Amino acid sequence: MIIPINSRSQVIDVQREFNLLFPFLRLELFKHKHSYQGGSPKQEKLPPFLYLDDLGSNLPEQIIISENMTVQELEKFFEDRLGLHLQVFRKSGTLWLETTITDGWTLKQQNEHGMEISLAPGVRINQGDDQNEDRTRP
Repeated sequence: MIIPINSRSQVIDVQREFNLLFPFLRLELFKHKHSYQGGSPKQEKLPPFLYLDDLGSNLPEQIIISENMTVQELEKFFEDRLGLHLQVFRKSGTLWLETTITDGWTLKQQNEHGMEISLAPGVRINQGDDQNEDRTRP
C-alpha cells in the first residue's frame, strides 16, 4: 500500500490516504515522541493543514505501508525515515482510542478490531477522554 507524498503534502493528506487503507484507524502527528505504550498530549497534536516540509522532514516520494506492520513498526518508520512522531487511533463505537497497549498488533488486526467493535449491534462503549489507553468493553 503506497501513500504518495511530496513537498506540498499536508498532514491531512497522509491522514486521508491512511484512512482509505484502514477505515477504522486514524493517524495523528505530534510535535514530540511519546513514551513506550504511552499516550500523546492533545496540545502537541500537529494541525491538519501543516505542510510536511515545514517540519524539516526529509520526504521520500512515497511511503509504503503493509497491513502486516505493527503499530509500533509504523511509528518507528515515520520517526526514523520522516522525523515525524505519530500515534495510531482505533475506532471504538463513536470514540477514537489511542492504541497504546496494543501497539504490537498489526494494522490489519487493529482495523479489524475497530470494525468489529464499531459495527457490532448493541455494543455500548464507556464514554471518556479519547486520549486514554485502550479500553475494553464492560
